[in-house]
Amino acid sequence: MARAMLSNIKSGHIRQGASTITQQVVKNFLLSPERTFERKIHELILARRLEQALSKQEILALYLNEIYFGHGRYGVEEAARFYFGKGIADVDLGEAALLAAMPKAPSKASPHKDPERAKGRQVYVLKQMVRHGFAAPREAQEFIDAPLAVVEPDAGPGPADDAQEFVDMAREELVRLYGEERLLRLGATVTTTVDLELQRKVRAGLRHGLAELDQRQGYGHKIKPVSEKRQERALKKTKGAPAVGKIYAGVIRAPAEGIKLPKDAVAIQVGEQMVMLKVPEGSRYDHPEKTHAEQFPIDGITMVKIVAKDDDHGQPEGWMVGEIGSGPEAAVVLAEVESGEVLAMVGGSEYQRASFNRVTQAKRQPGSSFKPFVYGAAIASEKFTPATLVEDSPEIYEKWRPTNFEGDVYRGDIRLRVALTHSINTIAIKLLDTVGIEAVHAFAKAAGIDAELTDNLSLALGVSEIPPYDLLSGYLTLARGGSRIEPTVIRRIDVAGGEPWEPSREAVQGLRDDVVFVLTSMMTSVVAEGTGRRALALKRPVAGKTGTSAEHRDAWFAGFTPRTVAVAWVGFDTPKPLGRAETGGRAALPIWLSAMQAAEGDKPPLSFEPPASVLVRTIDKRTGLLAPEPVIGPDGVVVGPEPDEIMEEYFVAGTEPVDHAEPAAIPAGDAVLDLYGDGGLDSPGSEDGGDAAPAPTPAAPPVDADGDDDFGLPSVTDEP
Repeated sequence: MARAMLSNIKSGHIRQGASTITQQVVKNFLLSPERTFERKIHELILARRLEQALSKQEILALYLNEIYFGHGRYGVEEAARFYFGKGIADVDLGEAALLAAMPKAPSKASPHKDPERAKGRQVYVLKQMVRHGFAAPREAQEFIDAPLAVVEPDAGPGPADDAQEFVDMAREELVRLYGEERLLRLGATVTTTVDLELQRKVRAGLRHGLAELDQRQGYGHKIKPVSEKRQERALKKTKGAPAVGKIYAGVIRAPAEGIKLPKDAVAIQVGEQMVMLKVPEGSRYDHPEKTHAEQFPIDGITMVKIVAKDDDHGQPEGWMVGEIGSGPEAAVVLAEVESGEVLAMVGGSEYQRASFNRVTQAKRQPGSSFKPFVYGAAIASEKFTPATLVEDSPEIYEKWRPTNFEGDVYRGDIRLRVALTHSINTIAIKLLDTVGIEAVHAFAKAAGIDAELTDNLSLALGVSEIPPYDLLSGYLTLARGGSRIEPTVIRRIDVAGGEPWEPSREAVQGLRDDVVFVLTSMMTSVVAEGTGRRALALKRPVAGKTGTSAEHRDAWFAGFTPRTVAVAWVGFDTPKPLGRAETGGRAALPIWLSAMQAAEGDKPPLSFEPPASVLVRTIDKRTGLLAPEPVIGPDGVVVGPEPDEIMEEYFVAGTEPVDHAEPAAIPAGDAVLDLYGDGGLDSPGSEDGGDAAPAPTPAAPPVDADGDDDFGLPSVTDEP
């Protein structure tokens, strides 16, 4: 310690560090990790006081229960369960020696990352124990000769790496309830709602969906050598030393003579800095049919995210460590409808402890996945029904002229169910303009969306920034028939000597069940016939909605069955276009589908059951009125509407149509004249129209091959 202090004083800054185990306990529990002389002096003073108050054994116990053992494992008990599948009280001498060897360099000495190095460290500890009389030579030799015996990461009964999002949210809740200062001494047991097996499947599905998107758009793939001029331009973009966490353009290089890289690594030059780019076999950016030399050719350019600059990752001296930084990210969250418990939550493709959780922290534009709340407010107003005809036509709102997915292609008068099914922008805006912005705000808030919403007509197109967790809350209320319950990730917190804490599970009927059922029925048409058709692969009743924000910057799918609700989002952390045709139905829906298939499994399908206050009427598809009554033809045969001209529709009681549509085709002859009681009607096709059938609504143009037509959304700068 004295030598380190003299070295630091001579240099004028911190060059060396030194501390006893007691000092490390003080630093971990009471002080910050900053490297300053002032902090070191405080550490020395407090360490003396701690030595006077506690025994060496007690100090060591504190130390071992706090330090890091790699792979997100803190504390010797958790490490023993992770590496050996048993508690620390049950480990043998060889296992104890391996654990004792790891704190110096947990990332390097991990038996899962470098078994040879871990074995060497274990042997060193065992020999030191023999040398100092803590182990018998024969006993130690038995473990020196034996191979390492560790369980696979997923086989241990302890917490899994795949559930770190839940660990972080549990910590946030503990801080909220008990305070940051008390947290380290709390000794709480937290029971979360995560289903670990489901969580792993959901994360695997998210990674698979992103890998497919990467290959479609060429992120981390399709790299080709470029000219020296382009290489120089890429390198000049980096000024100074690259910073950890930032993304840079890098040029692929051949390692210099004498430099040996791991087989899963590639040499990249970023500015003047060399970086070891790690691409593990089977990872998101590893092409299964190409070697690294083929996928990352010399003199090619790719985006690199700097993840480390120390020497704890096996890189050559002076090199930094990076990963592919060009692809988009994703988030998915899934909850049980009945309880509101979150069963799976994946905040990104590579989420580590205290990472950016995109489920709760990424505020992004939901696009058309917000439209159900606009349609819900319209149904709740009782001015509109799923059968109401609204004109799909261009309008100008204070110099803002929104368009549909196909641009200036409009369908004329169409029913609201059809408008939501095909995500028609003009209709959503007209509904909002009619029922009012405040009504939509109120409906969304009652559903559980607490994020701040815009107060202009672009609200209808989902330009408000909402985290996926908020959207899940809103869709959970819809799935529960309007009964609002907060999604929960913690089931129970037990603190020694205190009362156990459990979240409130009180449900509030925030929305009318009849309104929500009618809206849910309309959302099932999105899956059956519209932009969410890929969700049909779930092979059970599904209600949902796609969403694609301006310029394809965000892709969403949110939907539910009577049993499970989930939301999936895909986009870049720094918003930019995902790529051509990367819509909600193409980029996000497959991730959602994978999560829902894992959750629903082979459980029997459930149907959406209407409440007693919802009415069913047979309507005419052209007009939204009641189906035409049968007429008698000249030959005395009763003629009714064709099956494809009518359908059963749901209505909130009191809003159902009362008038019948005119028959699409009127038989000629006296029977018709007698039916209408007027022999002087103009013949069909006359100038006055007479009893001619109304012109049929133009057929809806086909949606794109991906089943999504959410384009034409205004950017934030285009808001009225």
